Amino acid sequence: MISEPEMVGEFEPGEPAEAVSGFDRKPAAGRRYGAGLLWAAAGALVASAVWAAAVFGYGFGEGKPDLRGYRLGEKPCVAMQLKALSGSVGKAESEPTELSGRVEHPAIDRVDCAVSLAPFEVSEEERGDGWSVQVSVSMRVELHKETDPGPEFEALSTEADPFGNEVAEVEGIPGLGDSAYLVTRDDQSSLVAVRDGGVVMTLGMSVSTTYDGDDDYPEGEVDVPDLTPYQGDLLSDAHEVLDALKA
Repeated sequence: MISEPEMVGEFEPGEPAEAVSGFDRKPAAGRRYGAGLLWAAAGALVASAVWAAAVFGYGFGEGKPDLRGYRLGEKPCVAMQLKALSGSVGKAESEPTELSGRVEHPAIDRVDCAVSLAPFEVSEEERGDGWSVQVSVSMRVELHKETDPGPEFEALSTEADPFGNEVAEVEGIPGLGDSAYLVTRDDQSSLVAVRDGGVVMTLGMSVSTTYDGDDDYPEGEVDVPDLTPYQGDLLSDAHEVLDALKA
């Protein structure tokens, strides 16, 4: 609440409204009408200055996050070209798919996309047992249009990833957006999280295993590959995704 300035003396923060408001008082005996108008005009100017400070200081109006040219459009998932991962891991089996739950709201827009890359080569024994292994890549883009996502982004990126998974290691990435991290999770999956103005983009990769054998309950488990060698490719693709979201 913005209190009106006191007509006499200095404004003291923390005083109750009735102590600093003089508009409901009767004029003192002998006060000239013109002087009252000058005080009123001065009070209006001070109130306007206080309101302007509140606008810029508390995020109203001009203080909204800068989206910096990013947009979702009708087909945001096409931004997932994944040229680097396609070359090192395997090409995508299909076009990236937009997942259900898209949000379009005056405060925030959000979309989730996913795609599976070609299966890894597994041993003949494992292949004969009905196992297949492949890397799944997911993307989330959030456009924060009313409030700064910075504090929440830092907390989620350094304490737990945006999907609630436990974080094993966090490395800062210089030169990417306002803030960016490479996150390695306990299950060895990886995530690049970037904040650029009011935009938050996450690009993650994880291993998925599929069993298509004859037995309902296979006795063994397939060897899951380490994704650490592909983190550089994930980061390279994150750069391209951000560029595509601005195109």
